[in-house]
Amino acid sequence: MRFTATIILFFLLSLRSQAQIRVPDTVDGWKEMVDSAILLVEKTDTSAYRILIENCEEVEFALTPFSTTRPPRTIVISVKDMRTRSLNNIACVLVHESYHLCLGRSNPPLDPDKEEYLCYLQEYSFIMKLKEIEDWLFKNTLDMLLYHKSKSKN
Repeated sequence: MRFTATIILFFLLSLRSQAQIRVPDTVDGWKEMVDSAILLVEKTDTSAYRILIENCEEVEFALTPFSTTRPPRTIVISVKDMRTRSLNNIACVLVHESYHLCLGRSNPPLDPDKEEYLCYLQEYSFIMKLKEIEDWLFKNTLDMLLYHKSKSKN
């Protein structure tokens, strides 16, 4: 009996982690793309996935110049990022922005460039675990990592 209860508990906990993040079904195919990106994060990097599910409850889409967060627990993915139709890019957005949500709880708050550097470092770590990565996405992550490293106050 205990064995069966334990198996059921593990099964329910595994379902809860994916179902925990709400994604609106607004634009055709976007919800499925974000759900697939969440699965990609889960399969690629367990640490990044844990940060994602512990810090994000909802994903929204917006006409913003870049993806961002709406604290305390929302990731806002830009329409521009969604229109890339790149699963790797959406997964990187989730990794990067969920780390912002995590770091946003720091007291005292981090220097903005230091925080951005740490988020790009987390994104870079994730990218290096992917089997295939678009050149433009790798270059952008590396460029932004180096840019914010040079500006951050150590």
